[in-house]
Amino acid sequence: MSLGNRIKSLRRAHHLTQQKLADRVDVSRIYVQALESNRRLPSMKLLQKLAPALDVELNDLLADFSNTKEKPARVQLETMLDSGELEIWYRSKKLTEKELRRVYRVVQAALDDWDEEDASEEQR
Repeated sequence: MSLGNRIKSLRRAHHLTQQKLADRVDVSRIYVQALESNRRLPSMKLLQKLAPALDVELNDLLADFSNTKEKPARVQLETMLDSGELEIWYRSKKLTEKELRRVYRVVQAALDDWDEEDASEEQR
């Protein structure tokens, strides 16, 4: 998966527009668009701003998930589901776009439930 696609999918997963991400990292929306389409590569300084803006570790933002020789320590599920570059299989069946959206909704529902549980525990 390209860095641009990873930035785009993480931005979308955090419900950010290109403009909101641009504002967070002090660049123009056009520059974010160029990053996402792989027409530009970010500097290390910008990468150090992008990672926290997208709520990921810098090494996870830069990890090459297509490298099959070495398994990454972490995989961002939203990146995998949103990328369009990876085929996701379950029980010897390639998941369709509709099935991927369903998986994403199930995961999001679980996360929402956990957030509610955490909030209720904090109130006690």
